[in-house]
Amino acid sequence: MPRRFLFLLGILILIAFQKTEAQNIVFDTIGNTILTADTIVKETKTPKAKTKKPHSPKKATIMSACLPGLGQVYNGKWWKVPIVYAGLGGLGYLVYNNNYEYRSYLHAYEYKTGDLPEGTTLNDHETELANRYAESQLQTYKESYRRDFEFYTILTIAWYGLNILDACVDGHLYDYDISDDLSFSIDPYRPFEQPIMIPQYAQVGLSFQLNF
Repeated sequence: MPRRFLFLLGILILIAFQKTEAQNIVFDTIGNTILTADTIVKETKTPKAKTKKPHSPKKATIMSACLPGLGQVYNGKWWKVPIVYAGLGGLGYLVYNNNYEYRSYLHAYEYKTGDLPEGTTLNDHETELANRYAESQLQTYKESYRRDFEFYTILTIAWYGLNILDACVDGHLYDYDISDDLSFSIDPYRPFEQPIMIPQYAQVGLSFQLNF
């Protein structure tokens, strides 16, 4: 009697243990794989991937307005930065040089006409100009350098504005998807692809394809 009781008790314990293990097993019907309860808990605790912040054209515009070329860097167009500063540097030099020559000819002209303000002295360059040219010549050169100074000043401002506009446009086109499927091709005409039977002499030509 005790042996039968112990035997039945062992069978009941084994069945209860198997039921407990079966409850901790989940079948993945999609991949036909077995996932344990521990695996599910680990996958649940896995942190989600961070979403990428959207690119801001407004930010790129403001950055280029504050510092030329900075918006291009934000847009990933590093190669444009040397072009921006080369233009600003060249135009800036022309503005400075024409302004310097204009003031030099102005002082030389005022010295010739006796209108030089009191306390103002000529430097070596201005003295050389006053000795070399007549009043009419100094007047002509002075006005020429003044016009050039104003012209290159406007170009410098325009170049600065173009730098801002370029950053704004690139910012708007940053997420624009240019697919490789967008293409235009010219291929030989292949009659065997046509469902309608056409005489052989009428099956020679070219096909034009524009894919979007």
